[in-house]
Amino acid sequence: MSSALAATLVACGDAYRDDSLQGADRFVALELDSVYEIGLDEDVHYFGRISSIGFDGSGRLHVLDTEAHEVTSWAADGRMIRRFGSMGDGPGEFRAPRGAYVFRDGTVAVHDIGHRALVTFDSAGQHVENFRWAGGLVPGISAVVLTGVRVVGPDDPWITSGNARDNTRPVYRFSLDGDSVASELLFVAWRSTERSMSFVPSLRHAALPDGRIVVADSAVGYRIDIVSTEGAIDGTLKRPVEPWPVTEEVMVAERERLIASLPGERGLARAREDLQAAMGIRLRNEIDASQVLENSRALIEERRFATQVPVIDRLRADWDGRIWVARSDSMGGGGGPIDLLTADGGYLGSWHPGDLGLPAAFGPDGLMAYRRSDELGRQNILVVRLDREKL
Repeated sequence: MSSALAATLVACGDAYRDDSLQGADRFVALELDSVYEIGLDEDVHYFGRISSIGFDGSGRLHVLDTEAHEVTSWAADGRMIRRFGSMGDGPGEFRAPRGAYVFRDGTVAVHDIGHRALVTFDSAGQHVENFRWAGGLVPGISAVVLTGVRVVGPDDPWITSGNARDNTRPVYRFSLDGDSVASELLFVAWRSTERSMSFVPSLRHAALPDGRIVVADSAVGYRIDIVSTEGAIDGTLKRPVEPWPVTEEVMVAERERLIASLPGERGLARAREDLQAAMGIRLRNEIDASQVLENSRALIEERRFATQVPVIDRLRADWDGRIWVARSDSMGGGGGPIDLLTADGGYLGSWHPGDLGLPAAFGPDGLMAYRRSDELGRQNILVVRLDREKL
């Protein structure tokens, strides 16, 4: 299907230059065409728990379903072309998959804490190798894909201790080398020492096509650093956007969001399985779900808050090098406008995405994927195409 989405009527003009980031918001509407939707038809495919989605260079979409312990690959017209992976201890099988990285050449690396390895598959879905991390650093699920078979981000606290003792957060460049995961320190991001406090700035980062990284970490206001391939700051993007104050109404809304995000019995059972897989042990005691939820709600009620909501809620970059900056809304959520920037300081405009929000994955030729849920909580994926000629 290829019908234009209803809320996308106006095309963007040229990027502003010469201190354009310092100007007021200029709202535009992006022109998007629906390409396909998957996960809606039980006769075709249903997803259990979508953990990661990503495009390769040919426009195929790869989806890790951690409940089904499998990856499905989808052609540019929405047809499923293959499925691979399963639960088990054999080649190409997973014990406790947490996420996946999809590279441009079609390689898929599944982060499996049960096997303590990145389980890799080639572009045909054939198992290649398990890159193990015996005693070494492990990329976290928030790591983003670079050119080549590399990712960049903080290490995974489930596996390694990280750097939680001070207010720094080392960010590494990881590569698949030999039969293990190799790492090198790229730069050091800021990390808050506050615990159980809402609205403290956290690390947001994305990878540009040229191998540089864009990072927002310590600033409550609008500040994005561009990190070179050598780890130096190449430049900084700033906009005069004021943070929202944390009012009593904002605190109530945040507590409601946190309570709504608490896992049920099924989610707690999954967390227990992941913990056992990460530690390599079997826990004797079963989880008292009601007690865990009661304790969690009590902690949420006692939660502390910063005085302001950070302006930047999320950050991503597309395959053309545009930076998508999702801003917070007045209630402390992520429902604010999305700014489109270029790494050289161009401002393409700000977009109110409505129900779409920030894409979960970008692909070639303007492809974008959104992860969604219906009223019954069943997950599906919408793929759209951005008209790049009108941006």
